[in-house]
Amino acid sequence: MQSSGRPQLGYERVADALRDMILSGELLPGERLPPEAELTARMEVSRGTLREALRVLSSQKLLTTTRGVNGGTFVAEPSVEDVSEYLKTSLGLLSRGRVSVPQLLEVRAMLEVPAAGLAARRRTQADLERLASSIVAVDSGDTPEGARWSANSNFHVLLLRAAGNPLLDMVTQPVFSVLRERFLRERADASFWRTVADEHAAILEHVRAGRADAASRAMRAHLSALRDTYTRIDVMQVGSVREEPGTDRR
Repeated sequence: MQSSGRPQLGYERVADALRDMILSGELLPGERLPPEAELTARMEVSRGTLREALRVLSSQKLLTTTRGVNGGTFVAEPSVEDVSEYLKTSLGLLSRGRVSVPQLLEVRAMLEVPAAGLAARRRTQADLERLASSIVAVDSGDTPEGARWSANSNFHVLLLRAAGNPLLDMVTQPVFSVLRERFLRERADASFWRTVADEHAAILEHVRAGRADAASRAMRAHLSALRDTYTRIDVMQVGSVREEPGTDRR
């Protein structure tokens, strides 16, 4: 994929060509790439250029290399976790300038509102038990913010899994991760976390009863309330950065 504004480097051209072969199915998962000499001749590049292209594709989890008699470079089959991690990194970079908080939350609602309805139709008894155990009113002022977030965000992760579609979990986890990075440092008061726990409990009751439409409505209302809080925190963060450009936010 050529970057705009500059000529494409040799290894980028080779990486793009090999990536296209993988995505088109010309090279299948588990298939060994042709020998290095054959590839360099076909691509009309040096061994160094080819190896740099292979490193790029390996970093993207598209290729894997093994050593030994039967070793070589093979087309990988990325796992759900691999894809989710790649999306998280890319989205995290975009969120620093090109993706706004309202946009992140809008996408989250697009995914989680229908997922709540699916969970009401597809959940198992084990799903219900895990969801119930995740509802924790963390209201101690001494509780670290990370623990508060984890105790409540886990409900959303489990609800997505109860919807029975692993792609939902894969594409939503990066959004969760970016939101966590942006808002983890801020402290919401105890009443906020109690309200979150109450709203989670209400969603769970609809899921338990199989009321798909009601579960979706309850999730929409819950995310709308969260959006107000996240937007307020984001405005506070932006204001703080503008007022104190040299402040270390770590």
